Amino acid sequence: MGDLRFQVSDLLGHPGSHRDVHGEVKLFLKVGETTTRSSSATFAHLTAVGEGILAEGWSGIMADHVCVRCLREWEGPVETQWSELFVRHPDGDQNAIASDGVIDLEGVVHDELSLALPADPLCRPHCAGICPECGADLNDAPCEGHGDLSEGPFAALKQLFGS
Repeated sequence: MGDLRFQVSDLLGHPGSHRDVHGEVKLFLKVGETTTRSSSATFAHLTAVGEGILAEGWSGIMADHVCVRCLREWEGPVETQWSELFVRHPDGDQNAIASDGVIDLEGVVHDELSLALPADPLCRPHCAGICPECGADLNDAPCEGHGDLSEGPFAALKQLFGS
């Protein structure tokens, strides 16, 4: 069995029977300025229902983030809770119980963690960003100004827009 593949034959046909499972899988994800390259942890509660197996779980992974305002880098957790139904005879996009009685949570965990990754991560809720003139991090100190910019390469644009 893989790290997120679980035998559920003993639960099938016994509605209400249940079992807790856990596993890990290494995921390489990238959404916006956030990437993962580590193993995710998953804990799930499997319950037999009339249609098949209801898997309700929690998954988490450590991610590398880059703030979209100030470009500060940090590592932090990304977590998600999810619920998926696995059926014996799937229609369309339903999750399947394999013919050998195994369910595979890897696709669910991959998709749910991908959706949980922030596309535009911020190092803090009110990040001030960087100065557009000199690139100074405005979170550390206010920018002191840059003198007369009327002679710079963008001076004509400033006049066009009345800035």
